[in-house]
Amino acid sequence: MVSTYLSYNLVNRDIKTSLNRTASDPIVTRQTEYFKENISKVTNLEEFLDDYQLYSYAMKAHGLEEMTYAKAFMKKVLESDLSDENSFANKLADERYRNFAASFQFSAAQTDLQTDAQQNEMLEKYEAVLSSEGDTLKTEAFYYETVIDKVTNVSGLVNNSRLMNFVLDAYGIDGTYLTKDHLTKVLTSDTSDPNSYVNQLVANGSANAANLLKLAQAFDFNTDGTLSGATAQTSAQKEATVSLYVEEEQTYVTDYYRQRERAYFEQKMGTITSVDELTSDERLFNYVKTAFQLGSMGASTFKLIVTSDTSDPSSYAATNGGDKWVALAGRFNFASDGSVDAGMSAQGSTQLTATHSGFATYYDDADEERKTALIDLFKTKVADVENVDDLLADTTMRLVLQRTFGFEADEFSTRELKRALTSDFTDPNSYANKSKDTRLIEMSKLFNFDSEGNAGVPLAPHNTLTATMIAKQFVINEVRFLKDPERTEVREAATKKAEVYQEKIQSIDTVKDLLADREILDVVIGAYGLDPKDVTDDFLKRAFGSDLADRKSFVNQQADGRWAELVASFNFDAKGNLTRETMGTIQQRGETMETVNKYLRQTLEETEGASNEAVRLALYFQRTAPTITDAFGLIADDALMAVFRTTFGYSDEFSNMDVDQQARIIEENMDLAELQDPEKLERFLQRYTAMYDTENSVASSSAATILSGGGGSISADLLFSLAQLKA
Repeated sequence: MVSTYLSYNLVNRDIKTSLNRTASDPIVTRQTEYFKENISKVTNLEEFLDDYQLYSYAMKAHGLEEMTYAKAFMKKVLESDLSDENSFANKLADERYRNFAASFQFSAAQTDLQTDAQQNEMLEKYEAVLSSEGDTLKTEAFYYETVIDKVTNVSGLVNNSRLMNFVLDAYGIDGTYLTKDHLTKVLTSDTSDPNSYVNQLVANGSANAANLLKLAQAFDFNTDGTLSGATAQTSAQKEATVSLYVEEEQTYVTDYYRQRERAYFEQKMGTITSVDELTSDERLFNYVKTAFQLGSMGASTFKLIVTSDTSDPSSYAATNGGDKWVALAGRFNFASDGSVDAGMSAQGSTQLTATHSGFATYYDDADEERKTALIDLFKTKVADVENVDDLLADTTMRLVLQRTFGFEADEFSTRELKRALTSDFTDPNSYANKSKDTRLIEMSKLFNFDSEGNAGVPLAPHNTLTATMIAKQFVINEVRFLKDPERTEVREAATKKAEVYQEKIQSIDTVKDLLADREILDVVIGAYGLDPKDVTDDFLKRAFGSDLADRKSFVNQQADGRWAELVASFNFDAKGNLTRETMGTIQQRGETMETVNKYLRQTLEETEGASNEAVRLALYFQRTAPTITDAFGLIADDALMAVFRTTFGYSDEFSNMDVDQQARIIEENMDLAELQDPEKLERFLQRYTAMYDTENSVASSSAATILSGGGGSISADLLFSLAQLKA
């Protein structure tokens, strides 16, 4: 008779081949094909439990075959909310039930109009768009300032659409329906002549007449279109036009605005001879009021302050504003009559530096408050949205959409926006994708409306339940066998990594994005009981590039089936893009693959057990032991305990001892952490099978007898060596 270890090793040394052999059995093939073809057709728990072939197949796969009869019990298991630690499945000591429940998703998929990840991405995009405004304004202003000085005739302005649009935007004029001829007549009008073209527009109350008059006043064209001066605008006119453009076009004040206001203030302050000159220049006075947080202070009050004698405790500044106003007076060099002190400028370099510092600190405070208030309002309102019509009917939410995705208020109709928002971005024939407009496509990705306009199920590489279970299993695997205080420290670190994974996985759109972030992938790898340190980027690239339907593909050829299960757990199509094809069923693609693999392994062990029960126990121990976290996990499993007792020579009576006493003896005899090491686990099973054969007086085979030179039994070490040679 062949020794138990040799029988075990013949199966385990090439487990992939052994499993394939099991899978090729006609009965197993038929049962497996039925499961794979029909599990996706099940729509509810009752259907699953009523289909005995499906139900019994899954039960056997998870080692729960003896509980197949207990449908009422298993229904409670499958109805458990695994995110709730107090749910029925989670409170059961045997983790097989929790794992069984985790492989199915009978509860309705959770709908969410916009996930936290999507909202964060959208609002980050909103912030980025606002931040980029400064660069755009700077580019357009530079172009205008450079080119406008080269214009020699009014036609050079009206025929340059970029220049003309800049000017129209600066003066708040909608040029959609304005002809070049009309604009030429405006720009060449003599604004001092009441009968000129532009003044007649004002007199007749024409649309945009007041702004068109300001436009005409900003240029120096003769009535024939030629220049009346050296350039189309004086330096002051050009500066005023650019300033108006920046203020008109920026959503919130930008750093470019700050730079321009600083430069203007610094240049102008050198020419100021009195406080009245300062307060009469709106830009200068606003700069000062912002820098020193003066709010809506009027010119007269400001003059009384800065003309106060800072050394006089009875001065206006001291008696009305205390130290703050006295300090303000000290920032300027104005005499009591409001003129600049003799031999000085309105502000010295130190005073000027303090003013610039104050402006830089406070210039955007009001706009930041406005922006924060708008974002908070958007978050509040979008949380109450029930359908796409609610979203588009609200002016606040629609404004945020416009700014974020960069379209004008009237660029798209409500119907067009609705069709875009209800588009499935994974469908090349959806409205958004067929529009080829990247703004609409991006918008469709950041909301989860179904085709009817209601909140739908978010599409992500891992759905909520899968992500939750992976995060939980990762932490469990990281702290296995550790003792405090190390256990607590590792748990905290692992929990943070798991939380990062759960947050970031929702923002991954492609396999390429996933492979670029090992922080996310390593959590998934660790959750599957694999060691990320042993995995190269190239291996992962080949694994995720494999065709899961092809048995000969790279990932399917791996000896460890967990790699194929891991890849299959993601909702990616063959091209590496997100797909909805793997969603919406009671069992995800990866979970179905895991169920099939477990069924084949259970069947293999069962088949081997028919010839030698010890081989079955060895195979079961080899598969299960690495998941044990402590001695009590071993005690709770009769099969594992049978292996332990045989290995260390304990009788069946051992299990009648006090549980704590059993745990102490187990820990004295073996280091459970070593079961994570395949080589040490193999040596343990070699000892178990040798002890089993000794205990059961298994005789050597005739071949072994010949090799050993006679009737003596062959040693376990020699059998192991022979098996290794054959392998």
